[in-house]
Amino acid sequence: MVKVVLQEQQRALLQRERSLASELEACLVGFEGADAYTNTLRQLTTFLDDLFLLVIVGEFNAGKSACINALLHQEVLEEGVIPTTHQITTIRYGEEQHERLVEQGVLEIQYPADFLQDISIVDTPGVNAVLREHEQLTEDFIPRSDLILFVTSVDRPFTQSERVFLERIRAWGKKVIIILNKIDLLRTPKDLAAVMNFVSENCKHLLGFEAQIFPVSAMLAQQARSALGHTAVDLWQNSRFGALEEYLFCTLDQAERVRLKLLSPLGVMQRLLSEINSSIEQRTALLTEDAHTVETIDEQLQLYREDMEQNFAHRLSEIENIILEMRARGDRFFDESIRLGRIFDLIQGERIRQQFEHEVIGDSAARIDQTVQELIDWLVEHEHRLWQDIMEYLERRRKTSVRRDNEMIGSVGRQFDYNRRTLLQSVARTASSVVQTYDRQTEAVELSQDLRSAVTQAAIAGASGIGLGAAIVAFVGTAAADVSGILAGAVILSLGLYIIPARRKRAKRSFEAKMDELRLRLRHAMTEQFQKELNNALNRVNDAIAPYTRFVRAEQKKTAAIQEQVNAINSAVTALHNEIEQIGA
Repeated sequence: MVKVVLQEQQRALLQRERSLASELEACLVGFEGADAYTNTLRQLTTFLDDLFLLVIVGEFNAGKSACINALLHQEVLEEGVIPTTHQITTIRYGEEQHERLVEQGVLEIQYPADFLQDISIVDTPGVNAVLREHEQLTEDFIPRSDLILFVTSVDRPFTQSERVFLERIRAWGKKVIIILNKIDLLRTPKDLAAVMNFVSENCKHLLGFEAQIFPVSAMLAQQARSALGHTAVDLWQNSRFGALEEYLFCTLDQAERVRLKLLSPLGVMQRLLSEINSSIEQRTALLTEDAHTVETIDEQLQLYREDMEQNFAHRLSEIENIILEMRARGDRFFDESIRLGRIFDLIQGERIRQQFEHEVIGDSAARIDQTVQELIDWLVEHEHRLWQDIMEYLERRRKTSVRRDNEMIGSVGRQFDYNRRTLLQSVARTASSVVQTYDRQTEAVELSQDLRSAVTQAAIAGASGIGLGAAIVAFVGTAAADVSGILAGAVILSLGLYIIPARRKRAKRSFEAKMDELRLRLRHAMTEQFQKELNNALNRVNDAIAPYTRFVRAEQKKTAAIQEQVNAINSAVTALHNEIEQIGA
């Protein structure tokens, strides 16, 4: 009845593990670099229904094959002082001894040992094997294991390669039993105690777990199988192999094997989740820096706009001041010229116009043209400087990014890394290209034509084709001529005492109104054209950085969604792990 309940419980737990593995696999769809995780998850679900898997690892010549032969009571595997295990060897139950190559690098041996009906054994190449592919085969097989027997030798206990390999397999959350082989080489129990203490302390301080150590002599155990009487008993006792068999075949009963079998895939999932979290954290950190880069450029563009608008207002006021000065001189001109004392001069309209041009207009046209040209040069120079600033900033950012990313290739994801670098470099190259090919003179000429055309069409109709200053002055001159002409005609008709002051007042009001109208229309036209040019400059920068910005935002959204899913799955895996740990407790 207990067995039936255990089987029901096991099936339910296995189903939950399969569901979690499927959720994690689905979560990683589209997450670049997740193929290796997906393959491991699929292996997990495939091997969940297999027999309890006992994996033997260790350096070559530590006696892995000898220990397995001692467990099987027969020399099933080849032994030697040089590497003899050239592939993964799985040993399963069979009515007769038989072997076959089931896949590349994996040999299956069937053998009629009773305990193999519940347990499968895997023999692996040495972790320090000459051929690196042997080590890779061993590491690929570790996630499938339910219990790992780590074989080390008293003559070379806990070597550097063994420590490194133990760190790797412990990261998979597997239960590890240490077999200290070849104790027959030690002279005294004190020597054995010293070696066991050495291995135990290294496990505790370097790997962080309390080691369960079985000191054995596989050679004496095998000799005991062929000896007789007291000799066989003595050899068996001296081999101390009985304690290992007691653990594997009795202590490790069905309930315990079920518990370890259930914990095994959860340990693998926790390892994968840890690696995925690490990759997500690194990716998130990079994307945060990328987002900061985009924000910094946006801030630079906003500050550029504010500075340009503020400086433009100052430069526009310089042009307006020239017009206001003309207006002031015009007021003085009318006050001084349109009076009874100059009645004969007023009759001569041409003379009045010449005097107006000399005293009111003066060099205003040249001053306006010069101020406008300075405005144009200022616009061109600042757009060029904007691209320079962006190029230099992105180049510093790119160098920092490359230096840091090189340390994380493989964990972050190569395609992700390639995409973000390519986009970042593309923006930097665009900025560099603009800076290198920027023809200030050509840009200034084109901007001058656009500005003059826009202003003259909006402010002084029909004045296109001449300089902006000349166009404005022509408008002013026309207004003055109209006023003086009207005045001259009025004087000829009547020389009444009150006519001239009235006409002077009317002329001043008309001239001032036209100057105000001109100033406002000029301000509106130039401001509109300036905003158009400013927006064009900023849009060119935004267009260059847009692909990079879209990539960063899309990856941030995708990464955040995966992080949320991974956290939920991790919580579920931890809860299930704790639940299984309580079985049989």
